[in-house]
Amino acid sequence: MTTHGITTRHPALVSLSRELAHHPVNRNEFFQRFRTERLPRPRLQRFIEQYQYFCKHFVKVLEGLLYRTPLDQLDMRIELTRTLYSELGNGNPEQAHLTMLNRFAARLDLDEARLKRTEPVACVRDYLRTLHALFLESDYQTALGAELAVEITAASEFQYLYPGLQQYAWFREEDLAFFKLHVEEELCHGDWLLDAVERTARSAEDYDLVTGGARRTADAWQAFWLGLQAEVFVPADHQGETP
Repeated sequence: MTTHGITTRHPALVSLSRELAHHPVNRNEFFQRFRTERLPRPRLQRFIEQYQYFCKHFVKVLEGLLYRTPLDQLDMRIELTRTLYSELGNGNPEQAHLTMLNRFAARLDLDEARLKRTEPVACVRDYLRTLHALFLESDYQTALGAELAVEITAASEFQYLYPGLQQYAWFREEDLAFFKLHVEEELCHGDWLLDAVERTARSAEDYDLVTGGARRTADAWQAFWLGLQAEVFVPADHQGETP
């Protein structure tokens, strides 16, 4: 998250932004290990299968949040639309984020037919259920906080995933386009949502709800990565797997 102009924001939003930026999920052990360790190919495939499943279903949940956003909350609807339009390649199907991720997966011999058969592990399923509940079943201000946390905390993951994947000789630089793009783009998404929340929240009670949704989401995102760490990284009794 960039801090340009942050001191002009509402104090509650400044405090929440800083809290999210310092949440342990931004430096969790999965990220640390992914950036420095080399995974055997089957384990890297397992990660990408689960990660692609999450990315695909997250877009649908985000579309649901846009549908649920009140018509009179025009600022928020605009920012959510900008985020979705970005996810869809700004109108270019070949640059849609899921298309780019699928192209990367293909370099790991994960074709779309195999990806469609992916069953989510518990941590992926649980996080998507949490987002569904916050985005589509909670009060609107809580949902706003949840989406704000998603966008702010997403920025750090690519600071680890992108350089981690650059270690593998299997990939050309163009194969990593999805991850490289997100190194900078997620910063924009976070700023868009900060602007939208500031224009939408009107009272201390609103900011309390926003903060509650954001904290619950960041904690669930941490559980997501801790669960993937157990699923992906090679246990001691499997260290002989071929890279």
